[in-house]
Amino acid sequence: MDDPSEQLVRSWVVEEALRRLSDDHRTALVQTHLRERPYGEVAAELGIPLGTLRSRVFYGLKTLRVAMDEMGVTP
Repeated sequence: MDDPSEQLVRSWVVEEALRRLSDDHRTALVQTHLRERPYGEVAAELGIPLGTLRSRVFYGLKTLRVAMDEMGVTP
């Protein structure tokens, strides 16, 4: 089991990295990855084409990796 303080730090790091994304990219990632909602459902709710949502997730993940690298976080 993980140490609660490690979980807290990990949560803070992810939250801080997400803040560095654009609103569109952050929303796409939170809805599809963190809340595990289907892409089709999220795209319909946001009123955007499915391809646009997929693109936002792709580039959002890419930007998230860069942000975490800048913060000194390694996988």
